[in-house]
Amino acid sequence: MEACADESMYLFQRVDNTPSSRLSTTPYLPGSRLGKRKWLKENLAQLANDADLDSPLYRNKRHSSEHLLSMSASLLDVTSDTSMVFGDTPKSCDILTPAQPQAAKVTARQQVVMELLQTESNYVDILHTVLTVFKEGIEDPNQRGGALLSSTDVKHIFGTIPSIYQLHAKIREDLTAIVNNWREDHCVGEVILKHAEELVKAYPPFVNFFEKTKATIDECDRTNQRFHAFLMKCRSRPECGRQTLSELLIRPVQRLPSVVLLLSDLRKRTSKTSDDHTALEKAINALNEVLTHINEDKRKTDGQVVMFDIVNDIDNCPANLLSSHRNFVTRVDVVALSDILGGKGDHISLFLFSDSLEICKRRAKASFKSPATVKTPQKAYKHIEMCPLASIRRVVDITETEDCKNVFALICRNSAEGREKLYSFAITSEDVQKEEFLKTLCKSVANTVCKADYENLLAALDAEFLDIDTHNLYKPQALKRFGKRVSRAFSFNKTPKKLRRAISNMSPFVRENSMHHLTPNMRKDVGMRMATADSSESLQESPISGIAGTPSRPGIPGTPSRPRQIPVIDAEQASKMGF
Repeated sequence: MEACADESMYLFQRVDNTPSSRLSTTPYLPGSRLGKRKWLKENLAQLANDADLDSPLYRNKRHSSEHLLSMSASLLDVTSDTSMVFGDTPKSCDILTPAQPQAAKVTARQQVVMELLQTESNYVDILHTVLTVFKEGIEDPNQRGGALLSSTDVKHIFGTIPSIYQLHAKIREDLTAIVNNWREDHCVGEVILKHAEELVKAYPPFVNFFEKTKATIDECDRTNQRFHAFLMKCRSRPECGRQTLSELLIRPVQRLPSVVLLLSDLRKRTSKTSDDHTALEKAINALNEVLTHINEDKRKTDGQVVMFDIVNDIDNCPANLLSSHRNFVTRVDVVALSDILGGKGDHISLFLFSDSLEICKRRAKASFKSPATVKTPQKAYKHIEMCPLASIRRVVDITETEDCKNVFALICRNSAEGREKLYSFAITSEDVQKEEFLKTLCKSVANTVCKADYENLLAALDAEFLDIDTHNLYKPQALKRFGKRVSRAFSFNKTPKKLRRAISNMSPFVRENSMHHLTPNMRKDVGMRMATADSSESLQESPISGIAGTPSRPGIPGTPSRPRQIPVIDAEQASKMGF
């Protein structure tokens, strides 16, 4: 026992590990190596790195461990301090306190739901700003000068924004209740599914006419000074965030795709065995259906607008071309390869609709503008024929050769005539591929006649099989047009009234056979003039001209100096006299 080590070697000594103890103890001395700035920088860095040690949670935990170590040391050191044996509280130890529980860790799923709630709250606030700042300010009748815009313009600009605001305010309330009482088994997808029908009713009308909304805002901003000043004033308000009305109104267009992305991220972080995983899949599908519905309605709306433009550009357009059940599909510019629709080589445009094919002739743009053209502008197309797609029996793809490119044909059967017609064309549009156009045409025909196999409507043949000739396609057409212009310039058939007026005033030396297209009254008048002129000339050239009392030709010697008045003799009297 005499060889035992001293017990003082095993005594526990408490180390002060507070942030203040770990600061740099080197004092700042003028002229020392550590400058004043470096000295302050080191102390600040240590304080910043050890800031978490000063928190109550960490301090209590560290203190409790230190207390346990101190307690164990005092139990071992019996000789140095005997107060613990008799139950007295050691003076060097603090009173033991239970450690405070740490805050619950936020899961990845909860983080996504919180992000969804945050974006939803921001979106609802933007809609509230649009309604309270802009809409109410525009419609306020008590302001000087009354409302800024008419009710029609207000409806075009804001549309279904009030319904969208009320809908998302409900979604925000449901998400807030889930986040405040968070459990991992909460079904977030049910919140979207509960309002799916309202989303379908509220969003498509606004998104489809958003371009009209922007156009209305720009037009009113350009023409209405009060509205322009109002927009500039609202833009400077803090709740608008220096954004214009058009920039704020685009948020509903962007909201649903962003919600789909957040729900997809939430689904990845949700267990497949959870009920919310199935609910999230249904919610994503419901939102995708809403987006598909929006895109389909927008496509139909754009198609109807295009149809109005087409009808206005076609001269003698059929009245039944514009219909609510008919949609515009595509258009292609072609050259006619037969004379069924007019002349070979005519420039034609084909307008493909969902149930018909409108065939029009393209008019060349005039190189100069006459006053008549300015008053009555000529339309770009002239109606030739409207072919129902149900009458198309076969679409023929002509084999490509060196002299035959982008050529196709349509075999149609008219129920009224009961015979087949062959229309052959060559595509001239550079942005149209023949294969894609023929495929689209066959699909439209198949949908019209309720056939599933549209491939059977398409056939591939050589040009010789249908007697399609593409040699010298443009040169004969130019010569033909030149010949038509020359014949029209020298023809009187286009001006019958001028011709009659010229014949009625022309010389009496007109043959009888040249008056075949005059009216009976005009023929009688011309005949009497001719008879009178012929009788006068016959009397002047007759042998009795030298008899006294008869006039003689001027310039002949021996004739009376004062001519006598000659009575007018008609043709019947001249014949009786033997002339």
